[in-house]
Amino acid sequence: MKTKKVYGLLSVLAVMLIAWTFSSCSKSDSTPPTSFTSLNAEIATAQALLSTTSEGTAAGNYVRGSQAILQAAIAAAQAVVANTKSTQAEVTAATAQLTAAVATYQAAVVTPIDAADLVGQWTFDELTTASAGTSVKDYSGNNFNGVITAGHPYFSTTPGLPWSGYTVTSNVPTQVADRYGDANKALHFTAGANVEIPYNTLLNPGQITISLWAKADTLPNDPGKYWANNYMISMNRWNTYKFQIQDTPRAFFTAHAAGVNSPAKGNSTDTTYYDRDMNAGKISPLNKWHHYVVTFGGGHEVFYVDGFLVYDWGSNNDGVPGTIVNIAAKPVNLVIGQDLPTAKYTTDPNSPYYVNYGAYFIGAIDEVRVYKATLTAQQVTSIYNLEKP
Repeated sequence: MKTKKVYGLLSVLAVMLIAWTFSSCSKSDSTPPTSFTSLNAEIATAQALLSTTSEGTAAGNYVRGSQAILQAAIAAAQAVVANTKSTQAEVTAATAQLTAAVATYQAAVVTPIDAADLVGQWTFDELTTASAGTSVKDYSGNNFNGVITAGHPYFSTTPGLPWSGYTVTSNVPTQVADRYGDANKALHFTAGANVEIPYNTLLNPGQITISLWAKADTLPNDPGKYWANNYMISMNRWNTYKFQIQDTPRAFFTAHAAGVNSPAKGNSTDTTYYDRDMNAGKISPLNKWHHYVVTFGGGHEVFYVDGFLVYDWGSNNDGVPGTIVNIAAKPVNLVIGQDLPTAKYTTDPNSPYYVNYGAYFIGAIDEVRVYKATLTAQQVTSIYNLEKP
């Protein structure tokens, strides 16, 4: 009997041990629940980054197309979270991929080209309206904000201007699609419509680079030409500097230069007017956006179109010595779309501001930059590659 009792006890103990063993194995082999904490935190970080940043060409913006890539990475991560069968390994991998996408996006931030010499940059991207009096932000950091201004009435009420049969619909800039096709991101000018920027000596440098995008309207009866007096940007007409497109059709820049003679002769020959066009080729095709750049300084005046150097005045014994005259003593505001500030015009034919000699742009302009230095060909190409569609 004793033996049977002992055997019985051992049997009970054996059953208990087996049960405990199975219980232990079950606990150690069970899969813990998948944790989405880190992935959700990374999704929140990525979403906050997208909501507080924007694409564009100004410093601090992000390269065009970069937001779509990050948004796709966020969507992929959200799909992993939404899948109830996602494993921890899949969640860990998705977290790493989204972290990498955030880092890639952050690396796509626009860094300014020659930031030290950039004195003005107007992209028009921030505008929600183009009514007269609207402020136009300067993205250079110098706060040279412009103001949307109506053109002089002479340009919109004189019959035959700019050509017979032309109907003026507005003498204030209107918002139009930019070179990417994005609505209301560029400005269309006609009849003297302009953006006026208060004078500052930084905008009146001795050496200069002007970079902008333009899509000039062609003549209705001659689609192979532009209007001859297409002033894109100007400070005091030809008496300081102006950048325009001619009907040839070629880009054209005028600089009123001082210090032409070395040593100085102390008379009027120490200043001169340089009227130069791009000298080679023609703008083609006409009915599209083009990137125009001119640099002046160091005896050279260089033209670029769509990132390519077209002609260098100064490379063939045809130099342009001197520096742009300083007009701080009698300042005239900088204007985009017209040759003078609207209020500066006069009906006095003996005045340098005679309205009948006025000129303005007919077409769309975008992404205007002014530098107080002559950019290199490599820097010009960098701007073009950053801004091209």
